[in-house]
Amino acid sequence: MEKINRLVYPNYTSIFIYLKYYILMMKKQEAGLPFIVMMVTIVYVLSLGNIGYSQQQNQNSILDIIDVKNANMTLGNPFYTEKFDFPKSQDLGSENISTITSSEYSFRGNGTLNNLQIAASGSGSEIPRDDGTNFLTGRALFTSQNGNASYTFEAITNTTEEGIRTSLGAAFFNANATGNLASLKSIVGVYESYIDPTAGKGVFAMWHIKDLLPKK
Repeated sequence: MEKINRLVYPNYTSIFIYLKYYILMMKKQEAGLPFIVMMVTIVYVLSLGNIGYSQQQNQNSILDIIDVKNANMTLGNPFYTEKFDFPKSQDLGSENISTITSSEYSFRGNGTLNNLQIAASGSGSEIPRDDGTNFLTGRALFTSQNGNASYTFEAITNTTEEGIRTSLGAAFFNANATGNLASLKSIVGVYESYIDPTAGKGVFAMWHIKDLLPKK
């Protein structure tokens, strides 16, 4: 870098000595004035360039000092758990799954959120993928005694050798949560669920990714 700087920005001491010499030699000669003006202009322009370069080198971005939140995230215990019903008629684990382009589904269950009893319901669509997994999207609603909160979700699902369908996904809560569920406004959660298609039952757990967005 030092070598490059010397190439881009010459030794100003040498330039000024050279300029002083020509001023002394030609200060009585009008023919030397254009040359003197040219040299002064060159020195001035180079000085501006050097100042700009130095300022650019010393300029820091806010991203250089900001901490990445959740960089070493530990999920801990889920803040919400649920048991839900998944109608058997919606099972995609049939022999004709390769011919299915998408499937609509719905679910209904009961859960606990920070000691609050929650009635949950939702619906969405599931699309098979080339690698045997499925892509899940949908909407869900939490309802308590005096509040409600809704969210959209996306997930990837797979089926174990035992026939249990597993899902890993993310939930994005809307900003319209009310009552004792108002704390769920605009939060992000990650979740997992397990469904036994033969029984039409499932279990669900969600973790809150905290401090991701600033609160007003």
